[in-house]
Amino acid sequence: MGIIQRQALLNTIINYAGVLIGFLNVVILFPLFLSQEEFGLTRLVLSIATTMAQLSSFGVHRIAVKFFPIFRTEAHKNNGFLSLLLIISSVGFLVVTLLYILLKPKILQFYIDDSALFSNYYNWIPLATFGFLLFIVFESFLQALRKTVFTNLLRNVVIRIYWLGAILLYYIGYCTFFQFMLIYMMGYFLTTAFCMIELMKSSEFVFDTNPNFYKRRILKPLLNYGTYSILSGVTLILVINVDLLMIGALLPENKLESVGIYAIATYIVSIIYIPSNALARISAPIVAYDWKHKNFKNIADFYKKSSVILAFLGIVIFGCIALNIDDLLSFMKPEFSQAKYIILILGFARLFDMASGLNLVILTVTRFYRAEALLAVLLLLLVVLTNLIFIPIYGIYGAAIATAAVFLFFNIIVFIYIWKKLNMQPYSWATLLMVLFGFISASIIYFLPFTFENKIVLIISKSLLFSGLYFLPVYLLKISPDINLIVNKNLLNKVRKK
Repeated sequence: MGIIQRQALLNTIINYAGVLIGFLNVVILFPLFLSQEEFGLTRLVLSIATTMAQLSSFGVHRIAVKFFPIFRTEAHKNNGFLSLLLIISSVGFLVVTLLYILLKPKILQFYIDDSALFSNYYNWIPLATFGFLLFIVFESFLQALRKTVFTNLLRNVVIRIYWLGAILLYYIGYCTFFQFMLIYMMGYFLTTAFCMIELMKSSEFVFDTNPNFYKRRILKPLLNYGTYSILSGVTLILVINVDLLMIGALLPENKLESVGIYAIATYIVSIIYIPSNALARISAPIVAYDWKHKNFKNIADFYKKSSVILAFLGIVIFGCIALNIDDLLSFMKPEFSQAKYIILILGFARLFDMASGLNLVILTVTRFYRAEALLAVLLLLLVVLTNLIFIPIYGIYGAAIATAAVFLFFNIIVFIYIWKKLNMQPYSWATLLMVLFGFISASIIYFLPFTFENKIVLIISKSLLFSGLYFLPVYLLKISPDINLIVNKNLLNKVRKK
C-alpha cells in the first residue's frame, strides 16, 4: 500500500485543510452573517445543484477510472476519451435541465412557504449545475491520470477559499445578498478553469479521436458499464442529499431553518468520512488494475487493511467530535444546538461504514458493478421510504434516524454479498481491537473532570488527550503495521535525523 499510503496521506492533509476553511464558512461565518433562512437557502441551492450535476454526469467519473487504461496509448494519447466524457455529460445535462424546467411548478410547490426567497434563484441553478458538471468531467479525467492530489486541492480547499471570499464581500457591503448568491453559485467555474490549465500544462488537453476505439468490442462494454454507473451514481448521490431535500419538502413549517440546522449536522459528520474518501480516490484505479491482472490476494489484503486504518481514523475523528459536541455547538446561535443528536446518530452510522472498509470500491471496479448499482437503488428506495415515515413524526431527528438505519443495513448487505461472491471480508481482530480501545479511551476522557473555563482550550485538551490515549496502545501493540509504518517513516525518522 505504499503508493496508496502516500497519496492518501497527502489527500487527507488537504481534506483537513479544507475542513478548517469549511468549518469557518459553514459553522461560523455563514450562520453569523446570514439569517437562518438565508443560510438554509445557500445549503439548499448547493444541494440541488450538486444533485443535478451528479445526475447529469451519467456516470463519467466511474467510466473515466475504469476505461482510461484501455483508451490510453502512447501514439494517440487518450484516443478521444476526453471528448467522449464531455459528450456523455452534455447529453445528461440537457436531459436533467429539461426535467428541471418542466417540473418547476411542482418543485416550488414543495417550498411554498419560502417560495419568494427560493424562486429568485431557481433559474440560476442550471448554470451552477453546468459549472459543477464540467468540474466533475475534468476532475475525473485528471483522477484517471492519478493527479488526485491536485483535484482534491481544488475540490476541498480552493472552492472553500472562494466561498470565504464571497461571504466576506457580502459582509463588508461590497455586494447585495442576491449578488452574493450568484457569486456563491458560480464557484465551480473557477475550479474547472484550473483543471483545464493543468491539462494544458501536461499536454493532456487534447481531443484526438481514434475510430478503432468506437468499435463494438470496446463501445458495447463501455456503454453497458456506463448504464449501470449512471444508475449507481445517480442513486448514491440522491442518497447523500435526499434527507436534506425531503426535510425541506415534508416539514409543514420553518423549512429553510430546518434545512440549515440539518446541513450543519451533516457537514460536521462529513468530517468523519474524509479519510475514506481520500483513500477511495487513489485506490480505485489500483484495485481496478489488480482485478484486471487477477491479483485477488492484493484486493483481499487491501480490503482488510482499509477496514483497520479507516476504523482507527474514524474513531479518532468521531471521538473528538462527540466528546466536545456541546462546546462546539456553543459557538453557534442557540437554535443550532438541535444539531447535537443528529450529529451523534449519523456519526455512529458513518463510523460503522468506515469500519466496513472500501467495499464499494471493490464492487465498482470489478465485474460486480451491476450488483453495486442494484444495491444502490435498494439503498435509495429504503432511504426515501424511511424518511417519508420518520420525518413527519420526528422532524429532522427522524431524517437522521432513517438515514443512519438504512446505511447500517446497506453495509451489512454489501458485506454479505462480497463475502459470498469473492470470499473476502474486511473484519479481523485488529478491527475489533481498534473499536475496543477507542471505546475505552473515550469513556476515560468523558468521565475525567476538566475544569478549563476557556472552551477552545477545553476542546483542544480533550481532543489531544483522547487521541494520545487511543493511539498509544494501537502503536505499541502494532495492531496496524501500516499505521506504524507511516508513523515511523514520516515522523520518527525525521526526528532521528534532526
